Amino acid sequence: MKGLLLSLDLLGGLGVFLLGIKMMSDGLQKAAGDRLRRIIARATTNRFTATLSGILATSIIQSSSATTVMVVGFASAGLLSLSQSLGVIFGANIGTTTTAWLISILGFKVNISAFAMPMIGIGFFSQFIKKWPLARRIGEAMVGFGLLFLGLSLIQGALPDMQNSSAVVEWIVKFRPDTLLSLLGVIGVGTVLTVLLQSSSAVMAVTLTCAAKGLIDYPTACALVLGENIGTTITANIAAIGSPRIAKRAALGHMLFNVLGVVWAVAFFHPFLGLIDCFVPGETTGTNPEVLLTSIPYHLAAFHTTFNIINTSIMLMFIKPFEKLILFLLPVQRNEQNQTELRYLKVGVTTTPELFIGAARKEIDIMAGMATSIVSKLLHVLKADTDALFENLVQDIYAQEKASDTLEYKITEFLKNLTHEQLSRDMVSEIMHLLDQTSYLEKIADHGERIAKLLTKAHDIKAFNAQDYERLETIGQQVRKIIKHMRSTILPIEQLDKSTVLDYARKQENILNDMRHELREEKTSNDFEKKQISPAGLTIYADILTSFEKMGDYAFNVVESNTDQPKHVK
Repeated sequence: MKGLLLSLDLLGGLGVFLLGIKMMSDGLQKAAGDRLRRIIARATTNRFTATLSGILATSIIQSSSATTVMVVGFASAGLLSLSQSLGVIFGANIGTTTTAWLISILGFKVNISAFAMPMIGIGFFSQFIKKWPLARRIGEAMVGFGLLFLGLSLIQGALPDMQNSSAVVEWIVKFRPDTLLSLLGVIGVGTVLTVLLQSSSAVMAVTLTCAAKGLIDYPTACALVLGENIGTTITANIAAIGSPRIAKRAALGHMLFNVLGVVWAVAFFHPFLGLIDCFVPGETTGTNPEVLLTSIPYHLAAFHTTFNIINTSIMLMFIKPFEKLILFLLPVQRNEQNQTELRYLKVGVTTTPELFIGAARKEIDIMAGMATSIVSKLLHVLKADTDALFENLVQDIYAQEKASDTLEYKITEFLKNLTHEQLSRDMVSEIMHLLDQTSYLEKIADHGERIAKLLTKAHDIKAFNAQDYERLETIGQQVRKIIKHMRSTILPIEQLDKSTVLDYARKQENILNDMRHELREEKTSNDFEKKQISPAGLTIYADILTSFEKMGDYAFNVVESNTDQPKHVK
């Protein structure tokens, strides 16, 4: 019965600790979420800046799992290459060591409950400050920070006193890493615990607490830390399920990086412990509570940090061979990407909803590419010299319009689900813009399909002459220019000169409107009055001109949305 109660108390303490980690992470992400996304997305210079970005991001959100899942998403989105993804992952492993330092510096030096409760109180009530959104987000992080240390206090209180429990002493002896086999066993325990709890920070907190209370000795705690480094890779690998191959490679790289690091650490385990003892003061043996509380936490934090710094330094020097190893294990596949599947919004395991904005833009860019392709195919239809070519091009347009419809539905559903999260006002506004753009692009594809059907009808009844097709090609070329310009505004949104971009788009749309009016008037006043075209042919011709103009209007709407301007067409 006592064992059951002890387990439930520990489980409750862990629950509070994990809730604190999540709330602190969410609050910090909301306070700096978009900036955090830019830090990661701009880590494209070299492997070293990528590593620094990983360190910074993980230090901010206090979750290497969140960072690595985020990297999987960015790798899927094509925002990070494999080497850059690996650099961020390397940095995340260093950044996550700040948890151990926080606990070592604060968790065992003060009355945790006395420290935690004011943080929770101040943070909770600061969330009611409506006029200052940043205060609410920081308040949420403060509540999480307080719960983190309150959970740690509960774990400490639940753990038994080693000196009064002979059973605990006997249990500890079984986990001393005196031999290679027992060392690997302890590492396995740390791995399994981290996989089950899905948080290396939580297992690190328990490890530090147990070591500080004398439940496990220093070498055993270090072996558990090595296991935690392997166990933490499971989250990214779960996130990569169903993702593009580049994301799977990033997740595999994370696992190999940590496993290979543990291999060398096992080979030099006891000399490595001696190295830590050389530059970290204090004793790591004995049962004196004061010694344990003041010494072992710092030794463990130093062990964790030093291990990851050495591991990262080694891997950065051999990152190219490491890439080749990953590519050998997960080679390039030749099968094409299904156009109707989301490519960049496939990560389902994440705690960073605001960081999906960049991936959503990549999906929208694919829709814009489809719109560009549809217009190009329409121009080829106008010049098709055989019935077979004409029919093949029309069928391609139908297929792309159907794919565009499917993508529009999936992107819209994904973005709508994001709005259910607790997002900042700016993020909600941006999601609304992205939803508008998705709708406009789908309408462009719809009008492209409509033009294809009209051209098919005109082709069947031989309604147009060569000059008619040349005139339609002229307006089609203008639409392609507008859509090409529109697409250039989707991804590099932060670098846009909004005024110049919008002025150019408005000028081109005005040209399109004038062109449509002139071509329709010319056809009506000349060919129809001279009976060179039938009423049915004239109607088809006018409808094609209208659809081309609508395509240009919706493309202009996308530019307006990207420049944060009012909507042009309802």
